[in-house]
Amino acid sequence: MTFEDKWRPFQQVVDEPWDWIRDWKAKTGGKAVGHLIPDVPEEIIHAAGALPVALEGAGTQVSYAQAHIPGYTCSHAMGALEMGLRGDLEMLDGVVISYVCDTTRNLFHIWQCTVPEMAAEFLRLPKSLEHRGIGEYLHAEFSRLLGWVADLTGRAPGGDDLGESLKLYNRSREMLRRAYAKHLEHPDLWTNERLRLMTVSAMKCAREDHLAWMEALPWDEPSSNRAREMVPVYIRGKIWDPPAISGLMDELGLMVVEDEIVTGFRGISEDAPVNGDPMAGLVKRHLSTVPYTGYHIKPKDMVDNFVDRVRASGAQGVIFLNPKFCEAAAFDTPDFRKGLEKAEVPSLALETSDRGVSLGQIRLRLEAFHEMLSGSLE
Repeated sequence: MTFEDKWRPFQQVVDEPWDWIRDWKAKTGGKAVGHLIPDVPEEIIHAAGALPVALEGAGTQVSYAQAHIPGYTCSHAMGALEMGLRGDLEMLDGVVISYVCDTTRNLFHIWQCTVPEMAAEFLRLPKSLEHRGIGEYLHAEFSRLLGWVADLTGRAPGGDDLGESLKLYNRSREMLRRAYAKHLEHPDLWTNERLRLMTVSAMKCAREDHLAWMEALPWDEPSSNRAREMVPVYIRGKIWDPPAISGLMDELGLMVVEDEIVTGFRGISEDAPVNGDPMAGLVKRHLSTVPYTGYHIKPKDMVDNFVDRVRASGAQGVIFLNPKFCEAAAFDTPDFRKGLEKAEVPSLALETSDRGVSLGQIRLRLEAFHEMLSGSLE
């Protein structure tokens, strides 16, 4: 079996996630729970016997949702509601919506009214990471989520069940981080696009199957000699929107050395400690992960920490993938770019959406950014 063949399962899951979910349910008799990223602890859903499935609304052609949610809503939220309204998610038994911004908070209530046949829960994530009671609050909130999933599946997991789920997901994240390391060594084989497929598919299928596919990859496959040098870049955003951006970067010679994409390196950067209380391990993992946009952090600390991460990565430039109509991303990005400018690190902010932004426009801007970075390296 060739290197390309061994990558096929990841591509198939990304292309046909609903078929994989139906097959898993038919084989196991279990329930599937969708979640709107970021920061829903999948281990909790897994420990209760359900299949966690990340939902990405961006890229969905919208028709029904516009009657229920404002037109200036981001594609991620609007697309998710569209999928729910038109029945694309009928194989799911429930959905978890995490509190990211006012849009997601409102989306939960809209969902309850417009998709009443599907069980829904709202994960009330804190917006400040410095409050002295944040650990206790998150522990209680994660425990409440576990109770909701257990009621949905009819299976109340104990500490050992949750602990085993943590170990499984830690192994998966370790393998995914290994893939990122291979990408830095051999970007001709372990491309940006292949990493995207691997990390995105991990959140859309059974993690046990995904781990087996990763272990079967030819990790020692010899690399070919790449004719041109790749320019190292750092990415910040929510998801790969549109997905073709990662392939464009391969084509143009931009190598992602690190990213803060929710379905990318950010989602695998930290493990959950397995010694002691598993729920406390999930809390610690959440607090150790790079904060998603919209948290109440002192601006100077937020910018300084971001610039430090960029410098440590060795990136020559930073690309922001900002969803159109995302107020949280629009609020943070100017401060980040000013900090990068002061540190003499070039940056490019791309407003991404199927509504009014074409892939051709994105290509032109990436080409120009690549040329600028290449010139600075000469």
